[in-house]
Amino acid sequence: MKRRFGLTLVEMLVALAAASIVILATAIVLVFGQRSYNRSWQQANLQRDAAYTMLRIKQSIRNATSAQLDADELGIKIFRPTGWIRFRYEPGQNDLRYQLEDEEERTLLDGKVSDVTFEIDASSHKTVTVGLELTQGNCTAKMTSTTLMRNFGS
Repeated sequence: MKRRFGLTLVEMLVALAAASIVILATAIVLVFGQRSYNRSWQQANLQRDAAYTMLRIKQSIRNATSAQLDADELGIKIFRPTGWIRFRYEPGQNDLRYQLEDEEERTLLDGKVSDVTFEIDASSHKTVTVGLELTQGNCTAKMTSTTLMRNFGS
């Protein structure tokens, strides 16, 4: 018998099917990995934005001499020795805005804010609790902070 070199059609189809399965599995892993990376990145960005916003609000409250909630409780005006600053939640636009005395209102966070709560301690009036919830896509970041006004009554 003569020796034959090469592959049969059946061997070629089996090799092609095995290679297709490996390539398909690799593509699935890459797609899911990319989606997971994007979700993690979006979550990290939301947490960073929430932490920065809470820092700005807490610094303003710490230096305050007093604070006053807006009538609809969607905002708070913080009185400081250098003038007042106001933070206000705009639910229809999902924005958190701030305004310094004698300046125009500016946006601190836009389009990501799903809820903000401001609460002044009813007994001492010295502490302010702020709750912040940001949402973007399927990601959510929530933070709550209670801050003492160090210059209260000054």
